[in-house]
Formats: sequence, C-alpha cells, structure tokens
Amino acid sequence: MCMYIKGHTETNIDIDKIHLLPYQRDELPDGSVVGLEAKNYPKELIADSICSDLKAEENNLDWGWTNQYRIKEWKICALSFYKLSPGHITPWHKDHYKSFTKCFNVDKNKVVRRMMFLEPWQPGQFFCIERETITNWIPGDWIQWTAEHRHMGANHSNVVRYTLQLTGIEYE
Repeated sequence: MCMYIKGHTETNIDIDKIHLLPYQRDELPDGSVVGLEAKNYPKELIADSICSDLKAEENNLDWGWTNQYRIKEWKICALSFYKLSPGHITPWHKDHYKSFTKCFNVDKNKVVRRMMFLEPWQPGQFFCIERETITNWIPGDWIQWTAEHRHMGANHSNVVRYTLQLTGIEYE
C-alpha cells in the first residue's frame, strides 16, 4: 500500500466504557524512534496513555467486547484505545511497529495501522498525515497508513481525545 486511505465504519461505540478503561502511560521511546520534533516539547506533554490487548491481558480485563472493533478482513488485528489529553501532542513520526512485528513475527513493511475517531471532533483537535490536516471527524471516521507515512496529532482543545488504534496484516 503506497497511499494512506480514509473511510468510515458504522459501529456501536460504548464511549462510557472506553472512558473508564485503565489507561497507562508508557515510557517514551528514544528520540530516534519518536523523531527530532519531539525534542521541541516538554516530555510530559508528548503522547499520553493507552489501553491495549497486551495491557488487558496483564490486568485480567474482560476484553471480549472489543471484538466488534477488530477488522475481520485482516489476518492479524491488534487493538489499542488511546487517550490524548488537552495540551498533549504526538510529534511528527513514522510508526516502527517494533512490538507488533516481534510479537507476531511479521515484516514491518506488511503492517498497516488504522486509527478510528471515537467521539465528535472538537475545535483544537487535529491529526496530520503527510501534507494533510484532518479535522471535523465524526465517530467511526478512520484513516489507515503504513510505516512509510509521517503523521502527528495534537489536542489543543479542552477535552480528552479518544481514538482506537488497530494494527495488523491484511490478507494477501
């Protein structure tokens, strides 16, 4: 896949359940992974918190309800809910998929990522990929890319932005 793609999926989003997940902030990877742009921001404002398949297993969460979000057309589909608090930014970067490729023993060049917006857009929230800035989304809107695509996101609104990140391998 050379181009990133956008779309919309009609889904029953239980946003209250998503808000209550036990989000955890991971340590930031080194600057070579995040990119030089990360050096321009205070470390505490870079990225935010996640609740993923792996964390659900570690925390013995009832996680079966998330199956409705998985992409059935993919051979492998890992899922993470992501929380980006007001004032936080995910600087420009390309995804490295290190954990995913290690866990599933797959080639990074076959991995795709889809990010779905879970709540209506709020002024001050945006997502950029390559030379496009995305705003005005509605729940269920998504964008999908590969390791070659630079992207970033920021939340300069006064409410938390919740997204769903799906990482996987498409059937060939």
